[in-house]
Amino acid sequence: MGAVRTSALATLALALAGTPALAAPPEHQEIFGEIELEATEFAGAPQFAGQYRHAASIAGTATLLLEWHDGDIAFKFTPFARFDEADDERTHAGIRELKVDYISGPWSATFGVDTVFWGKTEAVHLVDIINQTDQVEDLDDEDRLGQPLVRVAYLADVGEFSTFILPYFRERTFPGEDGRLRTSLPIDTDRAIYDTSAEEWTTAAALRFAGVYGDVDFGVSGFYGLGRDPAFVFQGGALRPFYELIGQIGFDAQYTSGATLWKFEGIGRINQKNRDFVNEDFAAATGGLEHTLFAVDGDNVDLGLIAENAFDSRFDDATTIFQNDLILGARLALNDPASSSLLFTSAIDVESTETNLRLEASRRVFEVMTLGLEGQAFLNTDNQGLASSLKRDSYLRVKLTYFFGGGA
Repeated sequence: MGAVRTSALATLALALAGTPALAAPPEHQEIFGEIELEATEFAGAPQFAGQYRHAASIAGTATLLLEWHDGDIAFKFTPFARFDEADDERTHAGIRELKVDYISGPWSATFGVDTVFWGKTEAVHLVDIINQTDQVEDLDDEDRLGQPLVRVAYLADVGEFSTFILPYFRERTFPGEDGRLRTSLPIDTDRAIYDTSAEEWTTAAALRFAGVYGDVDFGVSGFYGLGRDPAFVFQGGALRPFYELIGQIGFDAQYTSGATLWKFEGIGRINQKNRDFVNEDFAAATGGLEHTLFAVDGDNVDLGLIAENAFDSRFDDATTIFQNDLILGARLALNDPASSSLLFTSAIDVESTETNLRLEASRRVFEVMTLGLEGQAFLNTDNQGLASSLKRDSYLRVKLTYFFGGGA
């Protein structure tokens, strides 16, 4: 139902595409996309009945891009779909983008469905609040659902000022009862609870200023609307997501000092229910550095060293696993013709030593395909923490992705 309503809202973009300015043939057009085959093997036997040990899926996305007036007017449509043999909830489809972008001098605007990324740090994306997380895709908070919006921005000498109106709310996706990487209790996504009478049609608003001053790239943002992170109500043997009105201010910055990137994200949020379902205003921050060692092999290989710390003032009452965690990692870029790369991160809870290890690697094979490897391990998990349901869910995932398309 959510995808259908999102598509209905996106007719605004289609209507604009029919205006006289866009009725002429486009000056530039592209159709491009990718098809992904994925196989996953879990290291441990299932913890809950009905779960699987291995699974396969296929996903695809395509983008239609049309441009007029030297790119000042653009129409973009990007649908996405996945079929998963093991988890019905991971079989899903939606719209990542269906929008018209318009530029006129220092002014720009977007109408339709879009995906917006803010923030700087590697492991935790605190300020990124426009789009909802697509959690059936992955646990890394990188995959987002398309958000219906109207954005108006002004580019001044000091930076860019942006205003967002978000007329519709997207509920978070979660693995199904038979899926792995799920919570101990199943989540009943069909019976979400809202603390507003308009429910998913509750309008939200956001403001952001982003600027670059010398070697510093920073942003300041504000948001008011339904929070993207749900609390949960236990009812009928399942957890019902609860979405409430929140206010958030955010700050993100990156300072470039030679081969070192210093990164920071911080938020303050009001009226957010914690893990005990009690309203608690809180602050959260993550920050650290990434230092690159160039040509470590004396030739082409670059090694980036990552160190960050993530903190949440709610500690054990937080609704995130990043309560007081040290994140260490390494990024390896071979800079070879196959664009081979590897990223390894470890998130270690400072108090409990609960550890989350993650590996991502990719390499191009042939001219239009990449072979990817993803792995995640959950170590030292106890029976009380948020990751307790994942203690048997360490996995290895292989992805083969075919890229197609081009411009005209």
